[in-house]
Amino acid sequence: MSMPCMTSMDALHWAAKRGHRDIVETLLAHGADLSLRNKNKDTALSLCSNPEVRKILHKGVDEDMSAELPTESRLPIIPNYLRNPPLADHVDIQETRRSTIVPERVVPTTKQNPLPEELVLKVRVANCGDPDFIEVELPIADLTYSRLLRLCTDELDVNPAHVTRLRKLPNTIIRKDKDVARLINGQELELVVQPEGTTRLVPCSNGLLKKIPGSNANGYQSISLNKNQTILY
Repeated sequence: MSMPCMTSMDALHWAAKRGHRDIVETLLAHGADLSLRNKNKDTALSLCSNPEVRKILHKGVDEDMSAELPTESRLPIIPNYLRNPPLADHVDIQETRRSTIVPERVVPTTKQNPLPEELVLKVRVANCGDPDFIEVELPIADLTYSRLLRLCTDELDVNPAHVTRLRKLPNTIIRKDKDVARLINGQELELVVQPEGTTRLVPCSNGLLKKIPGSNANGYQSISLNKNQTILY
């Protein structure tokens, strides 16, 4: 302590910087102020690098030991390498893939029924005493009036020439291909048959009915249709 003009503040800084434990303890015992700073604005604790001396100095300081850095490291700015630390030198691609894989959504698959190839219809002869229907299959690829009429007459064993109308129950006449295309599965149909030897009504393309003379039981036309013709004996 023989240094000229050495105050307690200067002595504490000097002893702390050089790690003199005994001198630091003596100065603190005599009331040295740890908060005082030297001309460089340094405290005794900030100048000390000796672990044992720093423990002694910490007894009178409230701030955490790890918060104090040497003067050289306390800069007014944050270096760029501290503000933006370097990225990892390698990336685990497998780990990245595992974390970014989105589980696929399982969509339940519904079995689609194939399109029907036939239209199932119910048909009977009107006013024949038998109320029962039979089922017939009309190809979807041939939904025409002529095909339907031929199918029904074949299945019911009816002469197509005797059919006056094809009725969709309860009260609709089928006249053309578009009417047939609107039929649905299970539709009930009737064949209206005109007895032989009588005049029958046949639907025309315009929706009106046309009278067509029938045949006699012997297969010949009625003589009334040929009143002006010469009769050969």
